[in-house]
Amino acid sequence: MGHTKPPFTWQYQIEKGYFSKFRRALLLNEDKCVFDLLWNKAEFHITAAEKASHPLPIATILMMMLLEQQKIIQQLDHQSGYQAKDIEKLEEALKNSQRQVAFIKSQLDGMEDQLEVRLQAFREEMLSIKYSDYDFSA
Repeated sequence: MGHTKPPFTWQYQIEKGYFSKFRRALLLNEDKCVFDLLWNKAEFHITAAEKASHPLPIATILMMMLLEQQKIIQQLDHQSGYQAKDIEKLEEALKNSQRQVAFIKSQLDGMEDQLEVRLQAFREEMLSIKYSDYDFSA
């Protein structure tokens, strides 16, 4: 008669029990939460693990955890790619804005010079009107 294997769910719980002392030994609550999250996310793949029927259940569980971590890595990679594109767009917009600011500044500088010339001419005209007897050409 053949040897029947216990359901993988049982093996999963047994393996998780082996690591209970490890979990208790973790000092930071954050580490305990991450540890629990790894095990909880691995549970999503129990049906696939039952099909694998690997002789070492912990190897299958670690593969399940790696699969979930890889999914997160890919999501973060996609997000960083989108953010890099957004940064490039923002940098280009900043360069355009800087060019516009430089152009407006040069226009203002030119206007300031013209205004100063006109103001000086106006002063001279006002002085010549007020003091018409005085010669300003000297």
